[in-house]
Amino acid sequence: MKQKQDIVRSLAQNEEDAVLIASVLDKLETCMMRNYITNTRFLDIRQRAIVHRAVIEAGGKHQCVFWGGYDDAERVCAIFFPDYMTANDVCSEENSPIVLLRATKKPADNLTHRDYLGSIMGLQLNRDRIGDILVCSHGAEILVMQEVSDFIKMNLVQAGRKQISISQIPIKELIIPKQNQIEGSGSVASLRLDSIIALVFSLSRGDAQELIEKGMVFLNSEQCIKAGRDIDVGDRITVRTKGRCQISSLGGQSRKGRQFVNYIKTV
Repeated sequence: MKQKQDIVRSLAQNEEDAVLIASVLDKLETCMMRNYITNTRFLDIRQRAIVHRAVIEAGGKHQCVFWGGYDDAERVCAIFFPDYMTANDVCSEENSPIVLLRATKKPADNLTHRDYLGSIMGLQLNRDRIGDILVCSHGAEILVMQEVSDFIKMNLVQAGRKQISISQIPIKELIIPKQNQIEGSGSVASLRLDSIIALVFSLSRGDAQELIEKGMVFLNSEQCIKAGRDIDVGDRITVRTKGRCQISSLGGQSRKGRQFVNYIKTV
């Protein structure tokens, strides 16, 4: 188990990372020393990857769960829990630091994710207080930190200049809209990460490698900067600004030795 300063030094790429890692390790230590739940605010996918590595190096892997209000949430909190609890315990309605707010609009109004997020940011709230915003036919499902839920309920009355109403709903009643998933297939010279990204997102190998080098690619929720990383069935790849995909199966090989791949892309 590494010391706090060593973990910060090895993982932080900038001052913001250093502050995040130090804060996370303090929360983990508080949980372990005082035996009660602690948590971060919402993390984006890059922050989640950094926090995950920091927690592993600090020896807290089995006392941490990443939770965003539902399975497969993009923005999540890291929640640390004592030995007498389980991950399921801390994700329950009574223990979770996350609250579900439902925004209801008029049927004729067309509102986007950007409309809802922009209006919330207009309330001068930090982005880390807001989790996923799921746009639905009735309006939107908005996951927020409990500490700001009352403020949002009182003050969020418009989105994109359209009137909306906000109510708090039990998380178990969350409505998850159907995602736009596209099944596809093709062949690659090898099962390298850059080859798969190029195939799925219709990019050149060079463009795929550039995205990887910039830290915009995540493999199974972990940032991956190795273009030559081998990919297998079931692996999930997220490319920021492009979308997500999962390798569903492998086919045979062509006469020239190219590997056929089947995938599901979410955009």
